[in-house]
Amino acid sequence: MNSRHLSFTLLILFLFFSQLSAANIKVKVIALFTDKALLQIGSEQKILSKGETFKGVTLQSASGRGAVVLIDGKQKELGLNQSIQQGYKKPDRSKATIFPDAQGMYFVKGRVNRKQVQFLVDTGATNITMSGDQARRIGINFRKGDIGYANTASGTVQVWHVKLNTVSIGDIKASNVDASVIAGNRPFEILLGNSFLKYTKLQRIGSTMELQQRY
Repeated sequence: MNSRHLSFTLLILFLFFSQLSAANIKVKVIALFTDKALLQIGSEQKILSKGETFKGVTLQSASGRGAVVLIDGKQKELGLNQSIQQGYKKPDRSKATIFPDAQGMYFVKGRVNRKQVQFLVDTGATNITMSGDQARRIGINFRKGDIGYANTASGTVQVWHVKLNTVSIGDIKASNVDASVIAGNRPFEILLGNSFLKYTKLQRIGSTMELQQRY
């Protein structure tokens, strides 16, 4: 192999390993300034100005709110003390963390038949349960469902059993989900019962509730 071919081969190998190391390097924002950022890149700290590159990491912009870096051809937005490296994944939306409100109730936004709703998690409810008013708003013709009766604090009320085409919270999805529709305007919230929760793994972590797709 002549010297020209050797030099070309070494250049290709250098570029390959440079890209590989940049792809696997860990980058952390240590401090933020206007058009500058102090970054931890691998084991080294480096102040980069907008447009500068160090070890394959380019600072594209910076402000007090955060920095945008270019790593392996991909833009990443990082806040103060946030870090990123190869294998970074967006938050897993097939897992939902639900925080209690001041009354200790667990509300979470989701969708029923692609219509946005707010659920109240109710592990004691057999089915997703909603009022007739809520069903009409979503566009569910519940009166075509199977009719029954239930005893409530207000007396005996009519209940329709229906199937919901889809129910989702983030990327947690279920199809053909059983639901109960109660005549009138109660319950005021749509109760997220076990006809959906059975598709999830539910656990409490401190005061929070975590749902994760089961299957």
